[in-house]
Amino acid sequence: MKFLVLLLALIATVDTKTIEISPLDKNWFEVLSGPSLSPGDEIVLASGTYSDPRRLQITQRGSATKPITIRAATGARVIFKRPDARQNSFNLAGCQYLVFKDIEITGGDAAIRIGKQGNHLAKFITLENLHIHHIGGVAITANYPGEIYEALTFRRNHIHHTGGHGEAFYLGSNNKPDGSNNGYLFNSIIENNYIHDLKGGTVSQGDGIELKDGSYGNIIRDNVIHDTNYPGIIVYDTDSKAPNIIERNVIWNTGDHGIQAAADATIRNNLIFDTKGDGIHCRNHQSAVVGNLTIVHNTILSKSSLRVIAPEKFGGTLLIANNAFGGALRIPEDSMITRSGNVRETTERYPSANSTCIGAADPNHQTTDDFNHTSRAGSNDSGAFRYHPDGYFGWKVTTGFKPAE
Repeated sequence: MKFLVLLLALIATVDTKTIEISPLDKNWFEVLSGPSLSPGDEIVLASGTYSDPRRLQITQRGSATKPITIRAATGARVIFKRPDARQNSFNLAGCQYLVFKDIEITGGDAAIRIGKQGNHLAKFITLENLHIHHIGGVAITANYPGEIYEALTFRRNHIHHTGGHGEAFYLGSNNKPDGSNNGYLFNSIIENNYIHDLKGGTVSQGDGIELKDGSYGNIIRDNVIHDTNYPGIIVYDTDSKAPNIIERNVIWNTGDHGIQAAADATIRNNLIFDTKGDGIHCRNHQSAVVGNLTIVHNTILSKSSLRVIAPEKFGGTLLIANNAFGGALRIPEDSMITRSGNVRETTERYPSANSTCIGAADPNHQTTDDFNHTSRAGSNDSGAFRYHPDGYFGWKVTTGFKPAE
């Protein structure tokens, strides 16, 4: 039996291959854009700058147990720099079970545009540890009208100085006027990214992370977002499917709201400060009607901390609990809105021994952990942070990536 297992493992290894390419290789473009590799294969890129005016389209499809990987060699600095903005730097067409990582992208229009190819939907794609900057359009898009994207993972990417509409992540597409034919994203993760300076130059909008109408079951967590022209994070609704989770992010110095959410979202353990608009802003957006929102354990230190614009009829209940607010609140009195355990006029980012947040939370609405992944067990503190009598020991917010859990 042991021999059989060893033999099968050997066969699996033999079936996969590693292809090493360099910008000095005349065929590097053809290797990346050529016929599909086999599941488990890997393309390893040597240091240097890769540049070509042609449209670069990748169509690789791996499998759940054998993804295809395209990555930089260990320790290599790999730069893809288009000579103009006539094309996107990368077009991922119908890719499935693809890992794309450790690469720097500059120049061109969008850095990466994801879509289907024929009947092959784009799904189970991981974009990790990319450095995207000084481009002519949006950094990463999955927004073809009517297309459905499943299980995309965007992890630890550094994105700044975009152009055009300027979003770091533009996920899902706008509805038609009749509300039909919107593309959406589901069961995906956007985590530990560092996003900043999406404003100025040619940027006309500049959201940090935008999830369009109908996108559901997605998790947006542990991102650092600052100096955006539009909201740091914006979500619409999920069409009554699984809510989107927005947690443990830090957002500051936005030209608009920190987080804008219409419906079907849980917003917890976020730190938001110095926003030009509201810290959290809730209003109808496209077909999304305000409702089914859980806003708990956030610390918001903006002049206007939270605003809810009441629709003609709420689409569901709102829970606003255990938050620490440093600015004005504009929340209508309505039976659909529950408020409990919130602290007003706080000025502290991290709770000190004299903080009014200590012990102020409603235990019925307490989250299991805080902004730093610290367990809240045994505590009962409002805001994004658990108080510790020995002093604050978590990550002190600064520019750069938030430490991983």
